[in-house]
Amino acid sequence: MKVIELKPLLKPVQDGVSIPSSKSYTNRALFIAALSGSKVKITNPLISDDTQAMVDCLKSLGVSILEKQDYLEVFCNLGKIPNRSYNLNANLSGTTLRFLLALSTIIPGIKTLSGREGLNKRPIKDLVSGLTQLGAKIEHLNKKGYPPVKILSSKLNPGTIKIKGSVSSQYISALLMIAPLIGETIIEILGEQISKPYIDMTIDIMKIFGVTLSNEKYKKYVIPASQKYKIAEFSIEGDTSSASYFFAIAALTKSVLTVKNINPNSKQADIVFLKILEKMGNGITYGKNQITIHGKGVKPINANMQDCPDQVQTLAVLAAFANGITKISGVQSLRLKETNRIFALKKELKKMGIAIYSTRNTLTIHGGHPKPARIDTYGDHRMAMSFAIAGSLLSGVKIIDPDVVNKTFPQFFEKLNSIGIKTKAVDSKNIVLIGMRGSGKTTIAKLLAAKLNKQYLELDEMIVEKAGLTIEKIVEKHGWEYFRKKESQIVQEISSTNGKIISTGGGVILKAANVDALKRNGILIFLNASLKTLVKRMGNNLHRPALTSRKTLKEEIEKVLKQRTKLYEKAADKIIDTDKLDPEKTANLILSKLI
Repeated sequence: MKVIELKPLLKPVQDGVSIPSSKSYTNRALFIAALSGSKVKITNPLISDDTQAMVDCLKSLGVSILEKQDYLEVFCNLGKIPNRSYNLNANLSGTTLRFLLALSTIIPGIKTLSGREGLNKRPIKDLVSGLTQLGAKIEHLNKKGYPPVKILSSKLNPGTIKIKGSVSSQYISALLMIAPLIGETIIEILGEQISKPYIDMTIDIMKIFGVTLSNEKYKKYVIPASQKYKIAEFSIEGDTSSASYFFAIAALTKSVLTVKNINPNSKQADIVFLKILEKMGNGITYGKNQITIHGKGVKPINANMQDCPDQVQTLAVLAAFANGITKISGVQSLRLKETNRIFALKKELKKMGIAIYSTRNTLTIHGGHPKPARIDTYGDHRMAMSFAIAGSLLSGVKIIDPDVVNKTFPQFFEKLNSIGIKTKAVDSKNIVLIGMRGSGKTTIAKLLAAKLNKQYLELDEMIVEKAGLTIEKIVEKHGWEYFRKKESQIVQEISSTNGKIISTGGGVILKAANVDALKRNGILIFLNASLKTLVKRMGNNLHRPALTSRKTLKEEIEKVLKQRTKLYEKAADKIIDTDKLDPEKTANLILSKLI
């Protein structure tokens, strides 16, 4: 897996940076353009994984989308969508999944809607409930309340929907946007509406496209009948979420940064992050399509982030440097994002030596002097970008899987480089598992490879493939010395590789040259297990050729264990005692020690 190290600014800078267009506006514009039934040109769109997911799903339904470098042209007649089966993959885009779920209930055909693993863990129960109140027929294909789902209906009835506002504003936005195609629709909110600015953004773009509605203090929305979306062209403004990382960098490094392509009067939720930075002691100057941050450092504050939850991670990282206690409330929705962001924040800040405590709705951070750390991103673009802020001031911060930023901001690290925060690739060492037969090397190596998205190599399998014989036949025909020679040849071949998970044979450590070669680009992990555990795991497995002249499996393992244990310990960079661990727990423990 790719890892980069950030090189901090040597001193405060005075510079400018242009940020990309808004993901939220791009996906809403694409969606409403498809609903309009006329040709719509969308200029300055964001091109990212999330917006491409929306484009691909709409195209799968037969929506015509012309993709150019600086604009998208959308045309669709929903009434002419063929009545057939559709498979829609939203990738990891929550907006795409929620919006397309709503759309799928009012168009012909049988629509199966899913995403990648992380997205399929994000809830849709309340949105499904709201749609079924108007007559939608939706089947869950796996876990109830989560994707994937099959949508059988093609029409909704005008009426009233009662839905919780405390889970996701995307549910409400999806319902609001399809309402003009249903007839008069009333949406009543149960409990408190979270992320209100995202609702404002949806209402704003609907109005620009020609549809008006009443918003009764975020408790009830009424969308009158006989309205139609109509606009020929729509231009996407800059993304305040993307801008916020550079606002934060200016504050932390006491720099003066002018962030361009940003609307100072934006309806986007994260524009309020500027008020938080002012509260932390920084100056803000508003210009025409740009905002300048006069960084003064960061002070501990209390802040309610319910209306801008996507910047909780950003504020948490800044709070790590603020000398004192910062309390962040309104964080409950973070457990339902790309990852459990509360869990992820706590784990990564603790790596940096920062005390952090949570309740259902709050985070309390004791800031001061964070240490550099190797940051896991959990497949979450905002984890990568928020912790990169720490690397603007702190030397030695490393980001694992930095390409997750492609979800919303593919040029993020290029933009960092442009203002002087440099990045360099960190060589990714092999993880090499050593240990006795029965220690679980092969099983655990496969688990690690899957968790880290790395290639798995099994030395014994490579020897068998090269020799064209099973290990039993190799030993029977040529003897153990010949096998060890072939093993050493394979070890030398793979010694120059990087980023692999390697499971070795039990006797690879018998030759010091093997150990030296494996250590050249690898971290050696000794999976230690007791005699009792090894015998239990191997049972009566005598398919492998004998290593000694002992008569029973137990006697053989006991003798070999005495011969090799000190060699394993000497070779190992890390030792994991596996007696009380299953393979999954062993793999996770290895990851915790390495990452």
